[in-house]
Amino acid sequence: MAGRSLERPPLQERKRLLVVDDEIPVLRLVTRILATDNYDVASAESGVIAARMVKEPGFPGVDLLVTDLMMPGMTGRELAAVVRAINPNVRVLYVTGFADTLFTGVNELGPGESFIEKPFGAEGLLEATRLLMFGQIAMAEAPVDKRDDDREWTDDRFRSKVLRLLKKMGMA
Repeated sequence: MAGRSLERPPLQERKRLLVVDDEIPVLRLVTRILATDNYDVASAESGVIAARMVKEPGFPGVDLLVTDLMMPGMTGRELAAVVRAINPNVRVLYVTGFADTLFTGVNELGPGESFIEKPFGAEGLLEATRLLMFGQIAMAEAPVDKRDDDREWTDDRFRSKVLRLLKKMGMA
């Protein structure tokens, strides 16, 4: 069914996210959306503030950095480099309205990096973070139970399998 979102099971492992955007309404919205998926979410209004946060001695670390790409003072790429200097395994999701500038000076995104283009919906953001964090978006739809499929009972292959099984059991 087109447009139908995938079923996301609750997170078994709580991950810490840092959301950074200089547009306060976008920052609040992204933070609120990600908090619905049981992430532990911290936020910052700029790359400079976020860089200061991650350098604080008591900062608990971050598993995923969700950052605007183009910000005054410090770009998302520059912030990612600062965060990776402290935590090399951090994953980075760049949020951008300028996807064409994402590859300026680089040929491709690095390992553990992805991007989502503005405007995006809540489902797209949640699926992007899950894909980056866990390597999958959600549980796939449950396979159809073949016993409920009328064609399965009339299929010659199925009949052959049943006959072979019955013969093995000495019943045919």
